[in-house]
Amino acid sequence: MKALADFIVSGRSRAILVAATGGILAFSMPPWSTLLVYLGAATIALVTLRISPSKGLQCLAIATLLTGLFYQLAGGIPATATAITLLMMWLPCWIVSGVLWRTTNMALAMMSGAGVGVIVLALIYAIHGDPASWWLAQLQQLETALQQTGLLGQGDTAAALLQDLSRLMTGVVLASLVLSALSSVLLGRWWQAMQVNPGGLQAEFNQLQFGQVTGLLTLGVMVFAQLTGGGVHDMVAQTAMIMLVPYLFAGLAVIHALVAKAGRGRGWLVAVYVLLAILPQSTLLLAGGGLLDTWIDFRRRFGGGDSKPSG
Repeated sequence: MKALADFIVSGRSRAILVAATGGILAFSMPPWSTLLVYLGAATIALVTLRISPSKGLQCLAIATLLTGLFYQLAGGIPATATAITLLMMWLPCWIVSGVLWRTTNMALAMMSGAGVGVIVLALIYAIHGDPASWWLAQLQQLETALQQTGLLGQGDTAAALLQDLSRLMTGVVLASLVLSALSSVLLGRWWQAMQVNPGGLQAEFNQLQFGQVTGLLTLGVMVFAQLTGGGVHDMVAQTAMIMLVPYLFAGLAVIHALVAKAGRGRGWLVAVYVLLAILPQSTLLLAGGGLLDTWIDFRRRFGGGDSKPSG
């Protein structure tokens, strides 16, 4: 991985090549799409962090144009849709990386990613109104397939579930994009650490903690979502969903720090990630733990170490 990182920062054309290759292959190798999109986004993050945000933006723009041009010439997937999709996934990564480059504050950078997601959500509601009806139409097209796989029941129960899902799908998608962006930035940060500060990411990540002002704001949005109804509730609930994404990483940071402090092996961390993969609902518990850490400070309380809120 260090060899790849060295290759990326050795020249602008090489960085663009890696990012564009990740973008192109992401649409032509569906089973590996997520990993390849991460590769392109992490490349942009590394260029931004090691060199400058302006160089990272150049890499992003040219790689996106090359990917769109490739599919314009190859046909099949619409080039415009391809470029827009990449921008939705790569642009937040560049923004978060830029904030991290300027402030060296991981918590602030992650919250800036959540802020981008919230702004996009607000723009969607302001420009298009409530998108629930659009999502319902898309989900209804998949209803038969979902029922055949056993993921969806029959009759009124299925219809009610689709209604509920449609009201939150925009937030789910945006939260997923924010999660992808933050994960890509961490990958880029890891590459940077391997080059200039081996082991630095582990120390930085283990100390990740959000300040009380941010925590109170997030908690306030969650409470407000419970007190509202109708379309307001849906929008506020989706806002809370997006704002909780950084706390998922805070929860992971607590676990990493406590495992390291206790001298446990990597098997404990592997078990945590396997649990998150097979039981997605556990991510909510982990994010809740990350939010509680704002006030409880699990690392200081149970690990005996110093912990300072970083944002």
